[in-house]
Amino acid sequence: MFKITMQGKTMVGNNEDYWNPNDRIWFEKGKKCEYGAFYVGFDNFWPQGGINQAGLVFDGFAEDYKAIGDTIGKKPLSNDFLKDIMRKCATVDEVKTYLSKFNLSGLETSMFFFVDKTGKYLVAEGDSLIVGNKEHYLVSNFYPSQVKNECDVPLSYYQKGRKYLENNKNISVAFCSSVMDTLHQERGWGAGTMYTTIYDLKEGVINLYFFRDYTHVVVFNLNEELLKENHSLIVPDLFPENKKGQDFLINYNAVSNELDLLKNEDIFNDSLRYDFVINTLFTKDLSLIRTFSNKVSEIGSSWMGKGNYNAAIRVYIIKIKLLPESWNAYEELADAYMKNNQNDLALINYEKSIKLNPDNEEGKKQIERLLKNKK
Repeated sequence: MFKITMQGKTMVGNNEDYWNPNDRIWFEKGKKCEYGAFYVGFDNFWPQGGINQAGLVFDGFAEDYKAIGDTIGKKPLSNDFLKDIMRKCATVDEVKTYLSKFNLSGLETSMFFFVDKTGKYLVAEGDSLIVGNKEHYLVSNFYPSQVKNECDVPLSYYQKGRKYLENNKNISVAFCSSVMDTLHQERGWGAGTMYTTIYDLKEGVINLYFFRDYTHVVVFNLNEELLKENHSLIVPDLFPENKKGQDFLINYNAVSNELDLLKNEDIFNDSLRYDFVINTLFTKDLSLIRTFSNKVSEIGSSWMGKGNYNAAIRVYIIKIKLLPESWNAYEELADAYMKNNQNDLALINYEKSIKLNPDNEEGKKQIERLLKNKK
């Protein structure tokens, strides 16, 4: 994400590099004395980024763990704190005041970047709330407070984008999209930058791009859109000409839908149907299927909660096939075997988990219990 301020105008660009192509945008009108806003995210409609009528922009970053200590006497953040900020705040100073009043625990692996139309910006790293006002500024998946020299950031695309910004500066949409193109990510199995937003903070204009194609853009005027009722749009539907994006969308959703079949008990009661489901699933790119490992765990956990340990076992076996080096996958399978009174298989998988993660103390305790019971 970057910002640039020149000639009294601030532009902000952001690339979303997650792998879910089910992108959504939506517009929410403000109530009395509140700002309306545009949001962008995925099909769960959690705001990953956005701009409000005051020209305040934000987006978030996944980060390594960073402890948060300033919690005593502070109330916790609400689940919709980002929307609350966008409804109430016009400047980064107001955002800083807002965040400083709350216990920010829960954001230990997150960083947020806010920019207002004056060009000031706020980097929110948990307890560290850093305000800056450089002409141009670039952030990514690292904590700026822990970097002494930007040249030392070990992200090649960041360094490429930083040099590009230093050597070429203007506030045109064409320039901003070229910065985003310079920064975009591509992975061999199809994922990478899912969408790009470029904001004109003074005019309240949003330029939207899909799946790293910077030749096609859809433009929205925030105030004009907010004259309508609250509404949402499916981003891929706005870009039918983007074949790579549309193909990835189809493949991604095919994997998701195939995994959803494992939520049905009938599948496990019919071995032939189960085999067909698994064989169809594994015709897809394994790298793509791996992105759903958390979903596989959730399905297995659901069967555990229902007491259907045989179904859980078969689901967790799929996860091990996806992630054979995951100690957690073996522990999940071991837990299911133990619940199913298959203690010998539970022991084998706990031991595999410990081999991959010698610090797995819970696994060690389970091994001790199983060996003791065996004696």
